[in-house]
Amino acid sequence: MLNLPLLFTLISTILLLYRYVIYPAFVSPLSKIPAAHFTAPVSSVWIRSKRRNGKTGIQSIFAAHKRLGPIVQLSPNELSVASLDGLRQIYTGAFEKTAWYSELANLGVPNLVSMLKNKPHSVRKRMLSHIYSRSYIGSSIDLHDLSRVLIVERLLPVLQKAAESAEPFDAYSLNQALGADFMTSYLFGIGNSTDFIRNVEARKETMQNYRTKTRGLPGKEKASRELDALILSLCESAGTSSQKALSGASSYPVVYSQLSARLSNSESPLPNHINLAVASEMIDHFGAGIESARITLTYIQWELSRDSELQAQLRSELLTIQPLLSLRSEANLPNYGDIDGLPLLEAIVKEIIRVYPPSPALLPRVTPRGGAVIEGYTIPGGIEVGASAHCMHRNPSVFPSPSTFDPFRWLDKDEEKRREMDRWWWGFGSGARMCLGSHFATYMLKVLILAIYSKFQTEIVDDEGIEQEDTFLAGPKGEKLVLTLRKVEAVKE
Repeated sequence: MLNLPLLFTLISTILLLYRYVIYPAFVSPLSKIPAAHFTAPVSSVWIRSKRRNGKTGIQSIFAAHKRLGPIVQLSPNELSVASLDGLRQIYTGAFEKTAWYSELANLGVPNLVSMLKNKPHSVRKRMLSHIYSRSYIGSSIDLHDLSRVLIVERLLPVLQKAAESAEPFDAYSLNQALGADFMTSYLFGIGNSTDFIRNVEARKETMQNYRTKTRGLPGKEKASRELDALILSLCESAGTSSQKALSGASSYPVVYSQLSARLSNSESPLPNHINLAVASEMIDHFGAGIESARITLTYIQWELSRDSELQAQLRSELLTIQPLLSLRSEANLPNYGDIDGLPLLEAIVKEIIRVYPPSPALLPRVTPRGGAVIEGYTIPGGIEVGASAHCMHRNPSVFPSPSTFDPFRWLDKDEEKRREMDRWWWGFGSGARMCLGSHFATYMLKVLILAIYSKFQTEIVDDEGIEQEDTFLAGPKGEKLVLTLRKVEAVKE
């Protein structure tokens, strides 16, 4: 007589073994893709072990690509791609964001970063793309005026005082302040912005809240509420300013006014929903401004401070721009078109972002229902697949000595070589979901480098922990860069 319970157990075991071991390891289309670890086709344990405590595992993923090629399997449902074909397929195709991004919504309302579906993202992005475009950034009177206030009236006196005292200062902390003040000035108007450049206590409190929130530390809920309250108060102040409609005035809230007006003319049903949608977007842009400065500007200062000759070369280039910066209150900024055209400055910014991308981690997407073919491999629908700036930027056939900071590689006379590097450079992403604020971030970085290095020389006092973190937003592990400033008497004030 058949032992039915035993037979049932045997059949169930075989089916489970086929479903979770034999099929993914030997039958599935993904089984043909090289596995980053021998367990990857059947388990996510390996990649999860690399991502503990907020890490991204990007070094292990990069090591797998070096061994196995441009596409590797990280788990039964996740792939990493490091190729131009992968970028084209994933980020300019119909691939949508994974559910993880929804956690980045603010105030319970989606923003550009947290929108999973491409269509609503496209609608929202069109509302803001003009005021973040390269042409608008380069010609904006508002941005020029607020930059003059932030640099001439706020930053330069702080730097002058530090140079005169010869006291070391934490450039990393100041960079956070610069990112916040530049961003809030553009979002809400200079009259409604933060003033963390000068108000150090307010800076420390807000940046501690920001750190607690973004790292998920104890007290995250309280920190999030306080940051939300700050941005909501700035939104309220900007709402009053925007009603004056002072187009061209330095206090005009450029981004807030644009988004508020466009959402009011859209199909959003309730005024309160519009207010929350605007605030959610502003919170995200606020954080992006902080990250651009705390990561990229800090690494620029570090590399320049390590190389006095490069610093001198950059200064010589910066001093070709007129008018020269001055501490006089009536002093003006040079035209941004002239600053943006400086080749060594451009090369330094690009190379810093190549070596130290602000977000080196995988940017995951989901293959569409019909699947895709990437690097010759058939990928079923519903599979997580992503590329990373870290892996793209370290292809030795494109970037010789890829871990070495060498801005002069971008000044190579071989045009085809430069074009190939540009194709692999992925500092701001690509496609419809690429960073909306890329031109604003580049503007901010370049005018700040001009302000600092046309007038001062920096030297390192303490760079312990300058190595880049393995986190989604990856600044220095030590969260500091202590420098001294020395005034360079290039011209007479």
